[in-house]
Amino acid sequence: MRPSRHLPFWLITLAIFIGLPGYTLIQDGMFMDAMLYTSVAHNEALGWGSFWYPQFSQLNLDLPGVHAFHEQPPLAFGIQSLFFRLFGSSMYVERFYVFFTSCIAAFLIHRLWRLVFRNDKTLAGYSWLPVFFWITIPTVFWTASNNVNENTMGVFILASVLCSWKALNGPGRSWGWIIVSGLLIFLATLSKGFPGFFPLCVPFLYWLCTRKVSFKTGFGYAFLLLLIPALIYLVLFQVEPSKGSLSTYLFKRAFARIASAPTTSNRFQSLIDLFSDLLPQLGLLLIFALIGRVKKVKYQPATGRGLILFFLLTGLAGSAPLMLTMVQKQFYIAPSYPYFAIGLAMIALPYVSAFVGTRSTAAPGFKIFRVISLSLFCGAVLVVAAMKGKTGRDGDILHDIKIVAPLVSQGAALTITDYAFSNDWELQCYLMRYHGISCLHRPATATRFMVIDKREQTDRDMSAYARKEVGLERYDLYELKQ
Repeated sequence: MRPSRHLPFWLITLAIFIGLPGYTLIQDGMFMDAMLYTSVAHNEALGWGSFWYPQFSQLNLDLPGVHAFHEQPPLAFGIQSLFFRLFGSSMYVERFYVFFTSCIAAFLIHRLWRLVFRNDKTLAGYSWLPVFFWITIPTVFWTASNNVNENTMGVFILASVLCSWKALNGPGRSWGWIIVSGLLIFLATLSKGFPGFFPLCVPFLYWLCTRKVSFKTGFGYAFLLLLIPALIYLVLFQVEPSKGSLSTYLFKRAFARIASAPTTSNRFQSLIDLFSDLLPQLGLLLIFALIGRVKKVKYQPATGRGLILFFLLTGLAGSAPLMLTMVQKQFYIAPSYPYFAIGLAMIALPYVSAFVGTRSTAAPGFKIFRVISLSLFCGAVLVVAAMKGKTGRDGDILHDIKIVAPLVSQGAALTITDYAFSNDWELQCYLMRYHGISCLHRPATATRFMVIDKREQTDRDMSAYARKEVGLERYDLYELKQ
């Protein structure tokens, strides 16, 4: 099958890939966690903090006994800091990093699909289909618009699964690929923690669903996948500074959050989020099936049902374990979606190939379709480019920061209320990311400036401060009296 047959579908997929995340990504303003992580990586690039002890601000989160930013393991921050060192401090650096990780993830999905169908070049040419299914999942294009650590971890997980696939389908015993896969699992966990371990199940699930390898091989590969990161962590816990950093993350932050900081009251929230996220893909499958029935397409799975089940269970292995704790957020399950996308694309493939594979590329209708797809791609690029320089979210906060920041020295600090320190993280993150300004809530020495939300009723003694009229929208600015 000529590559030109798939070109319009790739153009549509790329239009969505660029348009959905890019529209938000190119504008100023980003999700709070994303700005928090961006600030930590940017500070590390500027020499404030180290790989094992990154820093967010002068107080970080103001936690007893925690004197660095240990909310996540350090690798993702370290990688992002390299981008700031290479490309400078522009707000577009973190946006380029997010887009870069999304491109790698899409490429790995494409490569994994082609490996699955390496013996059938015709079906291998449909690698745009799982990428299309993946990028149209709402949480996927949301994470692709925000600098969350799931983006970095997801790339390592995808690469690990791809290496495991090569080992399981290679000639003889492919221990080399499994060793590389184990190293990638270590990198995934060093980026986001426990969720990075879920590719450990890949060899076992492959045996369970396909029986193309023996139980001994599946178990042996899975054991080696566990052994490699375990040995690396064993070494890291023997030496400083990695021991102190990882111990603080594990015992004072990760386990503490699991025990005392739930984010949901429903243990099955991740399952609900998973189903709601996959509704567009399930809807597409239903449409394909209905059209196929009308067209009298004889459905014959392009692969064995076991292989489809393998990818769906791999996705479930990356999402279901989150329900073991009450710390669940929708974007936590984003790294599991490539495998759902591949599995669902395999289910849809007989219908899609029946429609696409029978159309003549020389037909007038196909030529028109090619022009439409090219127009959609160009339109997506132009729309995203038109959003450059605009503000997508937190416009009032960013407006006020542009006025307040020049009055405060770069790298200095200002005071906010106790409530704002615990809740107004957008203000703190933007001040740190763009101006290196820390927010303190009970400084030992009074800072020159103090910011209070106009909607907040504070009982703090403000007699030492005078309110300044500088045209702020959300906040009031107070300056210390001389």
